[in-house]
Amino acid sequence: MGDLVTVLPPYDRDPYILNFQHYGRIAAVEHRENMPSYMVELDSTLPPRRQVGPFPGTRLAKGWRDQSGRWLVE
Repeated sequence: MGDLVTVLPPYDRDPYILNFQHYGRIAAVEHRENMPSYMVELDSTLPPRRQVGPFPGTRLAKGWRDQSGRWLVE
């Protein structure tokens, strides 16, 4: 919970906001068919902190890139 992640493409079946904002934090972990899936909270949304998902772990990368292209991981 709270880890910084990047939601990986494809985004065609995801909420439209993910086309522009791929970075967020793990908001919740769900277990479906004995496999974890993750809800991701986005920062810059209206209403604030919108949750999207659930995503399988294979769609998430730990960390994100900052404005200068550096990879950030907490």
